[in-house]
Amino acid sequence: MLGEPQGDRPAPIRDLVASGPERVRLTRYRVSLKAQEALDLPAYLGSTLRGAFGHVFRRVSCLSPQGGPCPAPADCPYHLLFETAPPPDAVALRNLEDVPRPFVIAPAPAGPSRYDTGSEVTFDLTLIGHAQDFLPHFVVTLRELRTLGRGRHPVALRRIETVPLPGGRPTRVYSDEDNLVRSHDASISLAACESSPPPSGRFTLRFVTYTRLKHEGVWAQRPDFHIVLRRLLGRLSSLAVFHCGVRLDADFVGLIEKAKAIALVDDRTRWEDWTRYSSRQDRHMVLGGLVGEATYEGPLDGLWPFVAFGQWTHVGKNATFGLGRYEIVGAGKE
Repeated sequence: MLGEPQGDRPAPIRDLVASGPERVRLTRYRVSLKAQEALDLPAYLGSTLRGAFGHVFRRVSCLSPQGGPCPAPADCPYHLLFETAPPPDAVALRNLEDVPRPFVIAPAPAGPSRYDTGSEVTFDLTLIGHAQDFLPHFVVTLRELRTLGRGRHPVALRRIETVPLPGGRPTRVYSDEDNLVRSHDASISLAACESSPPPSGRFTLRFVTYTRLKHEGVWAQRPDFHIVLRRLLGRLSSLAVFHCGVRLDADFVGLIEKAKAIALVDDRTRWEDWTRYSSRQDRHMVLGGLVGEATYEGPLDGLWPFVAFGQWTHVGKNATFGLGRYEIVGAGKE
């Protein structure tokens, strides 16, 4: 089950060529864990799930599971997915401190604090680019994720299903009934989003989880559209290069200029702080972000595919554990 991934590895940076968005792909899954005894968990589980998942993933996937230098980081699933670093030939991007990871763990924005025995803890898992090839590693990790939360209460993987586009049907990928990983074809590409026509009038984005958008060195307190798009294009272009093996063939300067013409006509967002515990740094951290709805108006030609696709990649900092999630909740003529 833990054999070599079947897809092609991303090309070295020097070998990348500009390409269309058809190779920028992701797959979305819904994971269900069963509480084997009562659980007391934080209202937002993103950090808790990310920490527990990363610890187990390293144990089952890395040749140096207890820490220390990995003898084969270029081929180690843990280092490729959790500690992604710019390769030596990434001249233009060699100073990036935080290359985006090719997955998103996204629980509900506010779940119950207590789960009774037998109830389910669910969350979405998005795998981007070559991370899709490591699905068996993710399944094994989730199966080996035996406890959750500070009390280390026991949980068990129950099932994994694909999350289809609206109108589609989910596909069962894994079930504890037979312990098998099933093949499927449920990936979504950036190119597919080009076939969806943009709204011709106003549209609304709902920032579901704390959205942290840094602009000109400070955290944005207002979700102006060009700021949202800047951070989204930066994230998507880096994901494309490091995890999909392509460069997006797009006029980013021109797209940002277009975004400046999109007016924020109704801002119903607010800044909220959130405290999480980092086991890696052994300290509590305060992370703030925007939540709420923002309504925009203006021409979206050429911008809409990125906005539509970004719903599943999230936008801004700390997207790996579910921050920066937004939804398109309204579009139409006024």
